[in-house]
Amino acid sequence: MTETEQQIANIQAVRSSARLNALDRYDAALFAPAAVRDDLMALAAFSGEIARIGRQVSEPAVGEIRIAWWRDALLAAEHGAASGNPVLDVFAAVVKRHALSSERIEDFLNAHAEALYSDAPADDGALNRRLRAIDGTPLALAAKILGVAVDERANEVLDAAARAAGMARIGLELPYSLMHGRSPLPVTRSPNPFESPADWHPPIAWLAAEAAEAMAVVRRHLAEKPQAFITALLPLALVGPYFRALQRPRHEPTRDLVEIAPLARLSRIARVHWTGRL
Repeated sequence: MTETEQQIANIQAVRSSARLNALDRYDAALFAPAAVRDDLMALAAFSGEIARIGRQVSEPAVGEIRIAWWRDALLAAEHGAASGNPVLDVFAAVVKRHALSSERIEDFLNAHAEALYSDAPADDGALNRRLRAIDGTPLALAAKILGVAVDERANEVLDAAARAAGMARIGLELPYSLMHGRSPLPVTRSPNPFESPADWHPPIAWLAAEAAEAMAVVRRHLAEKPQAFITALLPLALVGPYFRALQRPRHEPTRDLVEIAPLARLSRIARVHWTGRL
């Protein structure tokens, strides 16, 4: 295989991984400028590969080993070593090309490793720190790839965006979390553990209310932001539809997975892209 053929194969593998493991970010990247579209695909694929570790493993130590491999391979890539994993190698090149923050990526990996354990976040502050690391990092890195200058006001918007996206993620992944014995919310926000079965509908309603409040913060400041900033936040277009699905009368949040039709998903993202309104 020639070098060009290998590069094409790697790009195809990255796109397949992004589509499989981070569909929201994959669909959002389709609306990005062509010059950075593949770089955003690589970010989506990387974040999706890390996120699926938590869905797959029951033993935290096993998940930590997998996350450690990604961390070590990224460090080795800084010195020119190729891992042979298309997603890792392509993303490592993106990190170098755009000077992405290694500290943010390290926080992202550490937060995912921490979330593998059954201990609940200590309080709302600990939960917010986890959301900022897990859900805010891909948004912040996407903004960097898109050339957005992130100032104090932009960080405020990104933090609110991370909270909205993270609240939706917790609701969507609840069946996986409970299956693996993990507590995604502080004890004060979770159902009484002695109830059988535990009713997770009130926590889902709390997640929805918190996400709506965070989205309101994002909307207040979005009009003054450039198109590139809106493109970085396109995955948030699906927060509302996700919570509508999570709060349907017949939806059982501890068991049922949420699916949004591909056309509805794309049309929602496209509308935000063209109108600039979330």
